[in-house]
Amino acid sequence: MIKLLSLIFLILLLIVGKKRGFKTFITFYLSIFLIMMYLTFMKTGLNAIFLAIIICLLATLVTLFILNGSNVKTKSSFISIVFVLLLVTIITVFIGNSANIQGFSLESIESIGYYSHDINYDMTNVIIGMYLICTIGTIIDTSISISSAMYEVHENNPQLNKKELFVSGMNVGKDILSTTINTLYFALISSFIGFFMWFYSVSFDFLSVSKSFDQNIIQLLLSFIASIMIIPITSYISSIMIMKNKK
Repeated sequence: MIKLLSLIFLILLLIVGKKRGFKTFITFYLSIFLIMMYLTFMKTGLNAIFLAIIICLLATLVTLFILNGSNVKTKSSFISIVFVLLLVTIITVFIGNSANIQGFSLESIESIGYYSHDINYDMTNVIIGMYLICTIGTIIDTSISISSAMYEVHENNPQLNKKELFVSGMNVGKDILSTTINTLYFALISSFIGFFMWFYSVSFDFLSVSKSFDQNIIQLLLSFIASIMIIPITSYISSIMIMKNKK
């Protein structure tokens, strides 16, 4: 069934996206490969946060430059994503060291008996790495959307100065923001329905002490924060690089 769905996915991409659709298919599976590499290297004992940053940067390079080529749009977007990724890493590490986010939740009690208790790995770092990887997708999408729109605005209105170009980027970002936040929210809730059903059979009072609930809410809020920060940073960096490229 997975092979059949993958084939349908590829056919639809080729029909609708043609050459770009094929590139999308390639980048999707390269992203899967990067996640597998992340898990493989993590098993060797390397720091999960460091690995997550590397994987996020590689995923950004793959997504931006294979799909959009090497141009001022992708370069400004990549620089913006690097800045936001560093800021989100600092925030996430602070949260990870301040909150009790590691370990298994109450609803996992029955399943953890099957796992090895001799993991010998800092699970806080694993959770932080997971947060970073979960966040990178949304900031890539938002950043390239803004930089591409700003480039088109500049192409059609070359008389705009850097400040006016920045304002146009912010306006595009504001339009994208509400859709992005709603998408993130519904993606989390849809994957969380089973969790809520588990608590429905127990008591919703457990939500206040559920580690899994806290982990997912923190992940959602970090994604919200990253989605907001990428807008002014991409708008500012893109306005500088587009105007510089004009000269």
